[in-house]
Amino acid sequence: MTTPSDTGMIQLERQFHDETMAGYRYLVRTINYQAKAFLHMVAMNGGPGAAHLLLQTPTVSAGFTTLWEAKMLAHSVEALVVKPKYRPLFSDEELDTARRRLLDHGFDVESYLQSLR
Repeated sequence: MTTPSDTGMIQLERQFHDETMAGYRYLVRTINYQAKAFLHMVAMNGGPGAAHLLLQTPTVSAGFTTLWEAKMLAHSVEALVVKPKYRPLFSDEELDTARRRLLDHGFDVESYLQSLR
């Protein structure tokens, strides 16, 4: 039996997944970003599961580097992870990793978060 809190988390996971896919489609249209491995990872693990896997690695992914080079880090999984509404889906360590990766690549996390308000 699912509890109301379980239902809320399931809905939040679905929103994260949907936003992950919408972001990917946006990147396909704007910079012709074709990331088959990323799509496969999301298809197999869902958006949150793919994010967990990406945040476990010691270095940024090739896709992150591509987005950094294109000045599109606002559309990275890491940027999605640090959105306040998605914080319940991730551990403090994962949130710190996402934030650190963004900051290390010159992304203004605070301005980004302020723009979401």
